[in-house]
Amino acid sequence: KSWPKELKESDLKESELKKSELKKAPEKGPETEPLATEESVAPAAAVPNKEEVPGGYYPGAGLWSGLASLSASGTQYLNSGLETLEKVSNQAYEALNDQTTESNPTKTKLRVKDASKGTNLMTVLQEAKGRYEQQEKVSADTKRTMSYLFDEKQGLSQLEALQMLSRECVHKMKNSSTDTNTLFLYIETSLELKSGDSEIIIEHLGAAVTDCLKTLKIDLPIAKLNQCRYEIAQQLAEMDMSTMDETAKPSDTKSGAILDNSLNSIASFAARSVELFKKIAEMSLLKSTLEVDMKTQADTIKFLNEVLCCEIDNIREQFETKTKDKEDRDLLFVETSNAVSYLQETLYFFVPILKWIVVKTSNS
Repeated sequence: KSWPKELKESDLKESELKKSELKKAPEKGPETEPLATEESVAPAAAVPNKEEVPGGYYPGAGLWSGLASLSASGTQYLNSGLETLEKVSNQAYEALNDQTTESNPTKTKLRVKDASKGTNLMTVLQEAKGRYEQQEKVSADTKRTMSYLFDEKQGLSQLEALQMLSRECVHKMKNSSTDTNTLFLYIETSLELKSGDSEIIIEHLGAAVTDCLKTLKIDLPIAKLNQCRYEIAQQLAEMDMSTMDETAKPSDTKSGAILDNSLNSIASFAARSVELFKKIAEMSLLKSTLEVDMKTQADTIKFLNEVLCCEIDNIREQFETKTKDKEDRDLLFVETSNAVSYLQETLYFFVPILKWIVVKTSNS
């Protein structure tokens, strides 16, 4: 409710008269004391000011207006503080990235999520796969070389292991002072490669290899070598069947397929042969006494090497009869010669090994 803007003089007089009567009335205690009415109290409250009261005024209006202005100013300061804090944090973030990059050029900046510049994970994986395939891409001509196939069949790793054993023996012999020049000379001449070596005709490969191992008194299984030779015989038999079969597809007997099969077979057999020589060297070095005469050992190792080299040449001749292409036959002959060279190189590594066995057993 709003108070009246003007008060009449008659109303003032009536209020003053009622106040004087109340003062003169005898005191009867709180129970008989008259209660002030709205008509008497309201005008009396407005008497001291005697000024016009603005319209729309109500009690506590000043308090609420002060709180509203305080809230508005507080919100303004809060918003400005948040904006300032955000700017400072962004500047600190950029400064940290700049210092990190300057101190460590190899370290990349922290990633900022940006949908427009983000890369897809699938794209990254496809690019990595493409680079790997490009590095590992091998042409068809490269796959037809004995160096590639021999390494693929783990033959090169076996040859390197034998070479490491040979180097260790050379290093150990430097500190020895045993006089064995005559025996050393025999080992060198026995394992020397000669161009006039006659071909050896072997009726059964497994029996010949087993006999050589018995002479050396070394117990080693030759299952891998026999399995490889059996698989080669199976391939040759299948080629014969496909040639005789009139319904065979042209791709089964084409020259390129025959060449690939022959090179893979020769590389596999050469790798297994080198592995056998590496195992013979390991077993010989483990012996503390000379169970077999060194001259016999050198001659047996040379004979075993010639047997395996002749078997590789026999495999080449069997595959040559399956193809009529002169270029393929020439390529097969060249790559077979490379395979034989890998196998003959084992004799060169065996020279220091046998010499060290002589020194070790003579000292013991």
